[in-house]
Amino acid sequence: MNPTSYRVVRHDGSGEIWVLRVEADTLTGAFGPVPTREMPPEPGDLLYEDHPDDLEWILRAWEHFEVLASR
Repeated sequence: MNPTSYRVVRHDGSGEIWVLRVEADTLTGAFGPVPTREMPPEPGDLLYEDHPDDLEWILRAWEHFEVLASR
């Protein structure tokens, strides 16, 4: 069983805040932008975008994201 973790991140260029789903050290979903810097109470219940092309920009620009919270 691969552990799933969640990260709330902020993009430094746009200021947008996103919730990311990570499974076994692989980005598998993004939800956002969201209005708050807080971890949602049930991050697993969010409807994550998981298309590889949409996730690619996050991976390419990872140095421009700040992790605000993780679980």
